[in-house]
Amino acid sequence: MVDFDATNDAVMQCPYPHYQVMRDEAPVLELDGAPFGRSGERIFAVSRHEDVKRILHDPARFSSRFGSPAAKPTGELLERLKAVVADGWPNVSTMLTEDPPSHTRYRRLVSMAFTPRRVKLLEPAIRKICEELVAGFDRAPRVDFLRKFAVPLPVGAVAAILEVPNTRQDDFKRWADSSVASIGRSITDDERVAAERDIVEQQKYFAAALEHRRDNPCDDFLTDLLHAELSGTDDMEGGRLDMAEMLSIIRQIQVAGSETTSSLLNDLMAQLALHPEEWERLKADPSRAALVVEEGLRWASPNQGLFRIVTTDTEIAGTPIPAGSTIWVMYGSADRDDRVFDDPEAFHPDREGVNNHIAFGHGIHFCLGAALARLEAVTALRTLAEHIDTIAVVEPDALRYGSSVILRGLEHLEL
Repeated sequence: MVDFDATNDAVMQCPYPHYQVMRDEAPVLELDGAPFGRSGERIFAVSRHEDVKRILHDPARFSSRFGSPAAKPTGELLERLKAVVADGWPNVSTMLTEDPPSHTRYRRLVSMAFTPRRVKLLEPAIRKICEELVAGFDRAPRVDFLRKFAVPLPVGAVAAILEVPNTRQDDFKRWADSSVASIGRSITDDERVAAERDIVEQQKYFAAALEHRRDNPCDDFLTDLLHAELSGTDDMEGGRLDMAEMLSIIRQIQVAGSETTSSLLNDLMAQLALHPEEWERLKADPSRAALVVEEGLRWASPNQGLFRIVTTDTEIAGTPIPAGSTIWVMYGSADRDDRVFDDPEAFHPDREGVNNHIAFGHGIHFCLGAALARLEAVTALRTLAEHIDTIAVVEPDALRYGSSVILRGLEHLEL
């Protein structure tokens, strides 16, 4: 029998050998739902690449309406949270936790504002942020890469999209941290209430910004989001987004564009430091940055997976799954599946099929911010390679990953 405890610290620090056992011996494994906030529910972990992709491409049988990936509050905590939320707007289920046709409506409306053109226009700003951050290393022999680069770059990039001024970027980062504080990890009731207060504070900030755009429209994402509207050719009901919907979408963009990108940058630099031959090849040929980023996405999978709800009795890899069960779709395991990737534990940017990873998901829920994350990571690697001769990890044996079973990222990285 395969024994797998996602919350065990040894598993969190290196889950991949455990994933391999699951793929080989129990590709559909029933878990204790309590660590995922799903006590009393049946939850199954699906670990093989083929099965994960099939689930992601079948929203009719595997619904995204799983609610919050955080533990469900009860009793006194639930009442405390309700009191805080009452001061803001309701947390509306939009893109991440919706199915067609409502998901299709949200996706089309947001795509009208979050366009490839708008992402491409950010390239000079992202390059400028990278240059300024590298200049801030001050030629010191050591740098706290997470604090000095991996965190401020994506925060600055998403802040640029949302027109958040430099004077509010500390608040912006705090809001993002609070939005993911309880995802896949255990926090105290007081910490959860404080995080909810930060979310309401963020709502009020962006509600005021949106109201300002209503009277003073300009060429930016918030204005486009405010005025996005389906046409008759869309063959779909629903008008413009209301305030609660827009605030939910802004929060999703902020979270998706900050924590996971920071984690990707950290893992990329750690691997390049541990593989100096790859760093030298990148320095000699900056065009390799795109390949290195794709392998980093596969190797790191900062989002280790999300949930789906089974809508009808079904079967996965020969295992019967009853309707109402929760599926943990394990991106992190799928991206190390040796049925798809040769020598999957190796960091090898020139591998065949490097783009077959599913770090951004797949199907209708493919990450809307994938182009931005790739642009940030590629620009970052090119800039760092231009300015830095050699890199090494300080105390590589001391590297530790955080306590979330879903959002996997280093707690620190000193280079």
